[in-house]
Amino acid sequence: MINRQKIEDLIDEQLQGTDQFLVELNINEANNIEVFLDSDTQLTITDCIKVSRQIESNLDREEEDFELHVSSAGLDLPLRKKRQFKKHINKLMKIKTLNGESLLLRMDKVDTKGIEGIPLKKNKNAKKGAKKQFIELERLHITFESIVEGKIEVVF
Repeated sequence: MINRQKIEDLIDEQLQGTDQFLVELNINEANNIEVFLDSDTQLTITDCIKVSRQIESNLDREEEDFELHVSSAGLDLPLRKKRQFKKHINKLMKIKTLNGESLLLRMDKVDTKGIEGIPLKKNKNAKKGAKKQFIELERLHITFESIVEGKIEVVF
């Protein structure tokens, strides 16, 4: 099996001096490598290609065959790093907490300890297309330690 630390080192080397960072690295027994990246500002396809080439050029397929996928941490993936939250200020977040609570939060602040925002509850009386689809609840501060999962919620 391909050495995980070697892959992490190759990624770190390529991302050094940028605002880009590794979010998740998965390597299974069949040597399928999945790399998910993010950035404090913007991550392009060209950035992903550079990381892919860095890994490809430093691994020997003759020694161990592998499959490689490098992509951005898209909207469908949960936020894994604290620094990802900063990029999503003023967006709706679906937060799952350690105590099993699941809530929709309009996150408007991130600090070193956690996130803050206004929890929203679905307005059951709102008609389709109405402006007040949600009812605002009392402002909350949620520590990073109590967050099990945070995902961006896209509402149409």
